[in-house]
Amino acid sequence: MNKYIVAAAFSVMALFLATALPAAATPPSVKIRIAQYDKTIEFVMPKGGEWVSGDKKGKIQPDKTLRIEGHMSAPAVRRCHLMVGSAGINKPELLAEVESRFKQYTTHHFIAGHVPTAGYPDNRITFVGVGIFEDESKAKEQQNKLAAEGISSWIFYENINPAQGKLSLYQGKKKIATSEIGFELVPNASTKLKKAEFAKGFSWHGFADRQFAGRLFIGWSFENVIDCIEQTDLETLIIGIVPSEISSSAPESALQAQAVAARGEMLSKRGTRHYNEGFDFCSEQHCQVYKGIQSVDKTIGASIKNTFGQILENHEGGILDAVYSANCGGHSSSNDKIWVSNPDIHLQGVYDLSPASATEYMALMAKGHKGQLKTPFKLDLTDHKQAEAFILNPPKAWCSLPGVEGADKFRWQKSLSENDWKKVEAAAEVGRIRSIDEFIREVSGRIISIKIVGSSGEKTVLRELAIRKLFGMLRSSNFSVEWKRDKDGFIVGASFTGAGWGHGVGMCQTGAQSMAKAGHSFTQILLHYFPGAKLKKLY
Repeated sequence: MNKYIVAAAFSVMALFLATALPAAATPPSVKIRIAQYDKTIEFVMPKGGEWVSGDKKGKIQPDKTLRIEGHMSAPAVRRCHLMVGSAGINKPELLAEVESRFKQYTTHHFIAGHVPTAGYPDNRITFVGVGIFEDESKAKEQQNKLAAEGISSWIFYENINPAQGKLSLYQGKKKIATSEIGFELVPNASTKLKKAEFAKGFSWHGFADRQFAGRLFIGWSFENVIDCIEQTDLETLIIGIVPSEISSSAPESALQAQAVAARGEMLSKRGTRHYNEGFDFCSEQHCQVYKGIQSVDKTIGASIKNTFGQILENHEGGILDAVYSANCGGHSSSNDKIWVSNPDIHLQGVYDLSPASATEYMALMAKGHKGQLKTPFKLDLTDHKQAEAFILNPPKAWCSLPGVEGADKFRWQKSLSENDWKKVEAAAEVGRIRSIDEFIREVSGRIISIKIVGSSGEKTVLRELAIRKLFGMLRSSNFSVEWKRDKDGFIVGASFTGAGWGHGVGMCQTGAQSMAKAGHSFTQILLHYFPGAKLKKLY
């Protein structure tokens, strides 16, 4: 195989050093993209501050509304890579095993990440690719061909040059400064960004004014819009992430579990996610939800202070990528089936049932599945019939208990009208749809592969997120469905009954709150969802 090495940006589950982690000195400084704007940004510094651009700088008066206007002169330059696997940079045996699966293709390597600083793991990743494309549409064509062969892949972008253009700073009609390198905003206390967009592509998408205490960097991005990036330290960021990701009124041990999980996920991915984009993380679901300064920060800080610097250590002595989702639906998912990643023994899925409710449920279910259930707690949710029974006749689970935020997402329903279905047909690109079947489920019951047969072709859709998006962003891909057909047999609508909200890998945030409410410590919660991991103080 003809191979070469390039550098790029994206992230999947990282693998880490097999040796124990040395102690780090202090929390790291991190940069997080907090907002994007098409052309104009409005902001206020309540206590004033200053702007900086190169060797130029000036004062910003308190409570004055300023704006930055952008005029792009050249779009960003990116290159599309089609990736099929990965391995930690220190895992040559795993890299060879990944490549052995794709001997029929000419593969290339793509290294993402930075050389680690003292006290932190080398989490650089070598991606294995099967094609480089200047045109995204060509990459998607090849991706569809691979899917038809049952091969999961993903497209990411090699960031070569960000968009170019001018940014001008105004107060009212007065132009204060113009820059081609961007602005740094340094507040005396905080900066309020007006109409910051959030949750783009989700049903709760919207705009809100948000405040941030750190230095802000404003410049053109690789997405041909203006990026706003905050620089802060990780522990300050964690205080903001916890109430953005889980209810601020959650029991204390659930808040603590969320803090440890978030810290581990960020440190495990730092340097690989958004590599070469000018920041470490984004403030959206892609990385971790972060809303800046919130009224509950002082309370949250006090609640999680005993977790300062703590992470979960994996079986190899590295930082566990302690991912989480809103509601697992009764069983968490396996990471390598949900994403194109290597199996992690701590992320293979667990029942979210207490022992008492599990035993009671299995006894009832066994009556309808004689000969299939050999021992309690062994319902096979990869089996389509058993998974549907689990969805339609659910057990009591930690994430189903009333009185906890997110419990109403344990089971859900959604119907698609004929107009909704036209969007599904447009996305599937196979003409009028005659059948959708050949469901493949992973350990939680989530569907990770479907086959669509239409009037003008066939298509295989792989991975849970792509399946959710196909049907108008379902809460999860763990569902039972009834198709609505016309007189000619074509599907014209659908009624879904589903389980859970999100990908389901790792910690179930709803279940964590119920466990905390029942008196479990944050350590017990974490070890329930990440079996075999160990709690470790990193700094």
